[in-house]
Amino acid sequence: MQKISSCFIVVLLVLLNVDAYSQATTNSPYSRFGFGDILSESFNQNFALGGTGIGLRTNSNINAINPASYSEITITSFEIAATNNALWLTDGTQNQYRNNPHINYLAFGFPVISNKWGMAFGAMPYSNVGYNYSTIQADSIAGDVSYYYQGEGGLTKIFFGNALKFKMDSTSNISAGYNLGFLFGRINNNKEVVYGSIPYAFNFWELNNKHIADFTSDFGAQYQKTFTNAKAQKYILTIGATYALGTDLKTKTSHVITTFTGNIDFPSLPIDTIFDEEDVSDITKIPAKIGGGLSLEKNKKWTVAVDFKTTNWGQIQSNENNVSYKNNYTISSGFEIIPKYDAFNNYFKRIKYKFGARYSTAYLSINNTDINEYGITFGLGLPIKRTDTSMPGLHLGIEYGNRGVESNGLVRETFVNFNIGLTINDRWFIKRKYD
Repeated sequence: MQKISSCFIVVLLVLLNVDAYSQATTNSPYSRFGFGDILSESFNQNFALGGTGIGLRTNSNINAINPASYSEITITSFEIAATNNALWLTDGTQNQYRNNPHINYLAFGFPVISNKWGMAFGAMPYSNVGYNYSTIQADSIAGDVSYYYQGEGGLTKIFFGNALKFKMDSTSNISAGYNLGFLFGRINNNKEVVYGSIPYAFNFWELNNKHIADFTSDFGAQYQKTFTNAKAQKYILTIGATYALGTDLKTKTSHVITTFTGNIDFPSLPIDTIFDEEDVSDITKIPAKIGGGLSLEKNKKWTVAVDFKTTNWGQIQSNENNVSYKNNYTISSGFEIIPKYDAFNNYFKRIKYKFGARYSTAYLSINNTDINEYGITFGLGLPIKRTDTSMPGLHLGIEYGNRGVESNGLVRETFVNFNIGLTINDRWFIKRKYD
């Protein structure tokens, strides 16, 4: 009880100091587009299962992918996770390596009415922007023209969710839930154009800054059926669905274009301001997303899960001629096995071994080339000493994957994400009896 109470205070302090999430935690040139790299909402339970979660339910873990799962929570839980992103970039001739550690999320879940009503809230980074690169193009009149791109920032999401469970009969139930989210943050994009072959040329410097803050909503439902075979072995089937509303986020935009002479290393002071708008009211569109998933579990033995999600990115308009957005889909799958749940004399048999994979078609097309992505995951769920009222765990996961191509003027990214998470839980409001 004291541990959970302390963690609850930590969550509140972090939510009040959310600038901890504002650091740049990516070095991807693809984060220049839209509102950056969109991060997975995978929690400790989901990461090593390929990011699946639409059809997953447990009583001691928080699953924000489908808010309907909160109704299964029967024990007060605090979760925290961090990820280290090791990133290798290549365009076929040059190679770079970057390392980006960051906090994944903080979340707190608890039953309001056990097996009927559950709640959860927390904070997580929603998108990251971080890039710094340049290109050179030959112009028949101006000669070599250098383009320098630099950006940083991202969006943070605070969420609060509820879910209710309704019993249909002795072997089946249905749950419905929602997450109310609040997205906020800043995104700074800078672009400089330098005419290197023309002495004393007027070069261009463009700054585009956005401050975003608004509410979002997503909903989920799950149907669960329990089966028992002739050997009295229990199997649980869960079918889930999710829907996130498309939203026009309130945005304040500042856009400045100035000229200067010199080069990128030794520029002059701004010579003239061509365009200047400060704190203009605008909107940033987030597309609608729909998903479906299912899982089959042999009670306390193994679980297999599959998810499918599609996002309506095609409604987003690009302001660059060589860039377009398109509807995409993601398919993911995961498998978890526990050799022997109650083997208290053999720790390794009580470990949860997890495997997964995911594949996403492109929502971003650059130079008529789709930017697809895939990942392969593996992880361990390490039990920590249990008591009558708690079942804490340490979660380790690793993901290897690729995004993009090293042709047509683009970059191929190879990444290894290492995730470490902690779940601490306990039962609250227990009436003790003493003789």
